Amino acid sequence: MIIQNAGAVILGAGFSRRFGTDKRLHALGNASVAETTVKTYQKSFKNLRVVIRTEDLELNNILQSLNVEIITSENAKLGMGHSLSDGIRNLEWEWAFIALLDMPFVKPDSLKKLVQSTQQTKYQKYKIVRPRIESKPTRATHPVGFHKSLYPELGRSRGDNGAKSILQQYSKETQFVELDDQGLWLDIDKPSDLEVLAQTDQWPN
Repeated sequence: MIIQNAGAVILGAGFSRRFGTDKRLHALGNASVAETTVKTYQKSFKNLRVVIRTEDLELNNILQSLNVEIITSENAKLGMGHSLSDGIRNLEWEWAFIALLDMPFVKPDSLKKLVQSTQQTKYQKYKIVRPRIESKPTRATHPVGFHKSLYPELGRSRGDNGAKSILQQYSKETQFVELDDQGLWLDIDKPSDLEVLAQTDQWPN
C-alpha cells in the first residue's frame, strides 16, 4: 500500500570524501547506490524528491530516468542543513520522511510500517515519527518523518546538523516505531563497507 499524503525527501548532495569516488554512482548489484535507494523508496512512496548538487549532471540523468522530482541545491557545500532546507521547500504533503541517498539497505517493509504509522489515529498527536532498533536504541536511524507543521522550521536548517535541533526540541512529540532492520542505520562511507555488507542479508537483490 502506498500512502498518498506522505512523501520522502532523499538527501544526496554530499561529496563522498571518505569514499574516494562518487559513491552515489558506485555499482551495487545490478544498479548504482543511488538507483537502489530510489527504487526501494518508490515501493512505499508515491511522492519522492531527491536533493543533489547543481553540478551532478550524470546523477541528474539517472534520476530523470527514474521519474522522481529533482531538487538542485546550490548551497549544498555549506552542509546538509542547506540541502534539507532546499528539499523541504514548497511541500504540500502531510508528512515528509527525510532519507539519505547513501543508505540503500533499508527494507521496503520497514518503510511501509513507518508510513502507515502516520495514518493511525493513536499517532496523530505526534509531529515526528522515527524508527528505532530495539538492540541499538541509541543509533541514529533514517528515514525520519516530520509533520507538515514542522516544515517552516526544517526550512530554516543550516550547517551540518540538519534537523538535529528540531529532533531535540520535539522529543516529547516523537513516536518511535520499533523495527528490526539494520538498513535503517547502515550507510556507505568507504568501498570496504560494500565488501562487508555483501556478506550480510541486507545486500539488495
